[in-house]
Formats: sequence, C-alpha cells, structure tokens
Amino acid sequence: MNGKKAIAAALLLMMTASVYAADQACVELKTSAETEREVVEQGQKVKRLQPAGKVVPGDEVVWTITATNVCKTATDNVVIANPVPEHMSYVAGSATGTGTDIAYSLDGKEFKGAGDLAVRAADGTSPAARPAEYRAIRWTYKGSFAPGATAFVGYRALVK
Repeated sequence: MNGKKAIAAALLLMMTASVYAADQACVELKTSAETEREVVEQGQKVKRLQPAGKVVPGDEVVWTITATNVCKTATDNVVIANPVPEHMSYVAGSATGTGTDIAYSLDGKEFKGAGDLAVRAADGTSPAARPAEYRAIRWTYKGSFAPGATAFVGYRALVK
C-alpha cells in the first residue's frame, strides 16, 4: 500500500468529532466509518454498509456520528463539528442530520452555508467553493437534546 493509501486507512481509525453543548459532559459522540458494498441476500443484489477497514483512492466512505445525551436532563445548544479527513473530499449534498442546520468550512474555523462559501482565486476573484474544498462540517441542533436521546448526523467522503 502506498503512503497516501496507508494514511487514508489510518485516518479511519483516528477521526473524531467534537461537540459543543450547554453541558458538554451530557453528550457522548461515537464516529463510525463504513463503505457501501453490494451483497447477495435471498438471491437479490442489495447494497449494505460494512465497516470501512482499508480504503483505497476512489472508495467512498460513509461517516456517521452518533450523539447520545447520557444525562437525566435536556441540554441545549448542541453543535457537532467534524473535519473531513485530509486525504478525502466531501461528496456534494451528502451531509444529513434530522433537526439540524448544516454548515461547512474551508478552514475548520469559520462555518457558513454551502452557497456562502467562496475561495480567493489568484486573479483576485472569489468564485464559489466546490464541495471537494470543504474541510469541515458542522451540525447545529435546532431544539433541546432530550435526556437519553440518540441522534445521527453524517456525510460521505471520497478517498483521494
């Protein structure tokens, strides 16, 4: 396996999301990486998600972040932020998260809606950023996160 492939595979093991909440200790996060594979079930070909393991350029990885409120009280202002791995590109339109506002970042610090992100070109213009240039994704929950609640956010990324 060449260096980039090895790094991409290693990143699958190291990715972690961060959470911001009124009480951060109440929200636990778990990140998983899976690939979609075609399998035969009862004589029919179907697509199923399987743990990613080793990935190579061209593979698409499905990232899922599971958030669970482990406290006995609701917590407000829950925000989950996740970097796009260095050797991967965000797949346009793939971010999901029920009950969230989704924003993107080119630098991992400043987040905006996809239509509001622009890059500075060498000629001084500011064309719209391409989804492959996004370096982080942020999900902001619109309501309180109930005690014991579990929610999922996610996105897809292509190994470069």
